Amino acid sequence: MTFDASIYAKAYYQNILPSPGNDYPRLKAWEFLYEYIWDESRTNWADLISEDQIETTALHIGFYLANWGMFRGSSGLLQNSNLELMKALAKLLFEGQGPELLELSMDDFAPGAPKLVYHQTLMDSVLDSMESLASNVSWTATLKTKILMGVWGECPALDRFYIAACRDLFPRRPFITTASGKGLTALAGVVRELNAPTLHLETGRLKLPYPTARVMDMALFQYGLEIA
Repeated sequence: MTFDASIYAKAYYQNILPSPGNDYPRLKAWEFLYEYIWDESRTNWADLISEDQIETTALHIGFYLANWGMFRGSSGLLQNSNLELMKALAKLLFEGQGPELLELSMDDFAPGAPKLVYHQTLMDSVLDSMESLASNVSWTATLKTKILMGVWGECPALDRFYIAACRDLFPRRPFITTASGKGLTALAGVVRELNAPTLHLETGRLKLPYPTARVMDMALFQYGLEIA
């Protein structure tokens, strides 16, 4: 079959927009975090974890994760975390290797891209480093990729619907369902092979373009939801 990502991404996007009886749609939460992180008035990643800003950054990350279901189930966040963990997570993301990863796009992970192995290793390192924050939290692939989706936008969130879609559409690409640099390269390869027109979506307030990985995440989630 031919997978038209734009059809499914548009269907998902409709659920982000306010509608009669749903003035405050839940799925808008990604935009609030993404716009906060990528507000062009900031000139330095360190601004997000400065003394007068880190609590706001932590609250944004924590609310987004709660909104996306990460404080329920077996992750342990609900029982074993508070604002201090979100502050520690913010410091991990916006200092050290984090900013180096955030400056990359999915194109930097495409097959044949310059420094591809280095970029894959960098992403793996940032993902792995999250596990050092709290030993009583289950740092699943879903949790870690939802964090990167929120603050970076260049990594899909590996929830069950995304995984179901990939296994149905791309069964010969096992890496595409792993939280890793190779997994992002697999997705970038699919995007290249689909050769579909780019779907131009913007956030509501700052008019920031949706990253390609975010659009693909939306499309594959919607497809997986429909075949579930």
